[in-house]
Amino acid sequence: MANAINYAEQYQTELDQVITQATLTSDLETPQVNWMGAQTFHVPSIDVTGYQDHSRSGGFNRGDVTVTHEPYTLGFDRDVEFFVDRMDVDESNQAASAANITRVFLTEKAGPEVDAYRFSKMATKALDEGNNTEEGVSASSVYERLKADILKVRKYGPSNLIAYLSSEAMDALERSPDFNRNINVQNEGTAIETRVTSLDGVRLVEVWDAERFSTEHTFDSGFEASGLSINWVIVNRGSIVAKTKLNTVFLFEPGQHTQGDGYLYQNRMYHDLFVMKNKTDGIILSTEESGA
Repeated sequence: MANAINYAEQYQTELDQVITQATLTSDLETPQVNWMGAQTFHVPSIDVTGYQDHSRSGGFNRGDVTVTHEPYTLGFDRDVEFFVDRMDVDESNQAASAANITRVFLTEKAGPEVDAYRFSKMATKALDEGNNTEEGVSASSVYERLKADILKVRKYGPSNLIAYLSSEAMDALERSPDFNRNINVQNEGTAIETRVTSLDGVRLVEVWDAERFSTEHTFDSGFEASGLSINWVIVNRGSIVAKTKLNTVFLFEPGQHTQGDGYLYQNRMYHDLFVMKNKTDGIILSTEESGA
């Protein structure tokens, strides 16, 4: 009797996907905002007058307190829908399951797009305000240039600043001759980490996904870099209003919808990022040279 041949291939459950960075700009999220309408929220700010000369004849100088509510309107509303036939899930040994679709979409599409949109918005504001420099990055200059840019926003306090650096800028900083380091490996298998994670009290975050680190993006199906590559952007968190109004995920199993015999996955995210109008100097940008 001839050997039976099974033409139905068996798939492994693990996905062959490249691990990508999580959403890097989550630290810029504004914890609370005052929603005033379907698309608009207001951010309150207080302005007070300063000291005046005291008179020893009695009494105090009356100061002024002004409370303003600056309106910001969201404008970035995105969604996607996936349909997976019931047999595709079965024959791929659950590789096309809703859990895997969600994981791949969030790590490879949703998270990077959020970063790309926010980086481009901050870069656009810095360019509009003239808070940018076009320059090449080298080990001999990066340390001095980065410190000079940090100094421009240091008035906001190092703990309120985050510096996002490209991998090229981080590599140059690591090889900078302006400071020395000693690496002692005492035990076999000891991990060696040479990245600089803080400079003058400012946290440094490496963006090793270059596609999302650009001054401009096109957002058709997903996103694509279309501007200058960013060397670094230094952000005062108090200058940023970043908020997600709506982030919904729906999963319909076969029989719960009328679009076929399969699983229906829907995802919508409604968010935006704004730069506070009275703190536009809180974003400093360094980009590659035009035409480089």
